[in-house]
Amino acid sequence: MQASDSFTISPFGLPEGHILSGHPIIFLLIAPFAILFLWAAWLEFRRWYRHGPSMNRRADFPIDKTAPSYEPPEPKTRSSRDAGKGQS
Repeated sequence: MQASDSFTISPFGLPEGHILSGHPIIFLLIAPFAILFLWAAWLEFRRWYRHGPSMNRRADFPIDKTAPSYEPPEPKTRSSRDAGKGQS
């Protein structure tokens, strides 16, 4: 048995263990998302450093289940009486 038979070949022609480290297309696909995530983390850290922790305390108060809420109006349906009015 040859040494090359012990590896499973990937569709890219690389041995199974080297698929992420050896293929530049995977790096090019992941890099923009990693850069965006790091940039957002930097902006949040800078905001926290300048202004301190968030003062948003909405989670400190219980939700009142009996409070009025917005309910969309009932859709207006045309009755059979109204259907004949606009026609001649």
